[in-house]
Amino acid sequence: MSAPERLSPFGPGLTPGRDGAAGGTPVILSERRVDIVQVMGAEAAVAGLALPKPGRAEISSDAMIVWIQPSAWLVIRPRGVEGALAKSLAGAAGTKTAVVDQSHGRAVLRLSGAHARDVLAKGCRIDLHPRAFSAGSAATTTIDHITVTIVQVDATPTYDLVLPANFAEAFLDWLGMSATEFGYEIRPTA
Repeated sequence: MSAPERLSPFGPGLTPGRDGAAGGTPVILSERRVDIVQVMGAEAAVAGLALPKPGRAEISSDAMIVWIQPSAWLVIRPRGVEGALAKSLAGAAGTKTAVVDQSHGRAVLRLSGAHARDVLAKGCRIDLHPRAFSAGSAATTTIDHITVTIVQVDATPTYDLVLPANFAEAFLDWLGMSATEFGYEIRPTA
């Protein structure tokens, strides 16, 4: 017997389609269905990737490790078997490393397109200019009273926004309002 598919924390607001200003190139929104594990106290590498320095993320085709605070990182991978990522990391971790599955407690929304930076800048207190925040950069900030970890995935720019799952619908409402002037397109789950 398999576990039922988890419901999206973004609710019905993440229905594919286009909204906001017509014409031009819209920003693109899509949910990333991933497993997220917080690792604390690791010393060298996790999931085959080097542990990033403060303000950085290590990104590969199948995993991302994000520095979130001293001696703590998030490991993010495409959704797999329930609990398998946490179990494999715990098995490979040393006795001084703590591993906590955050897959149900956090949600990830991908935002991309030429105006993605402009949309985030409406509510973000960090400098998102490419000279200060580029591919591989990561920071945790507050947007619309919600704690969000922003990871810039590439120079497009594409951002992965990691936030508490229980605030996902409220955050999506803010993001939709902020993206309206540029137009936005919601795409199926990535």
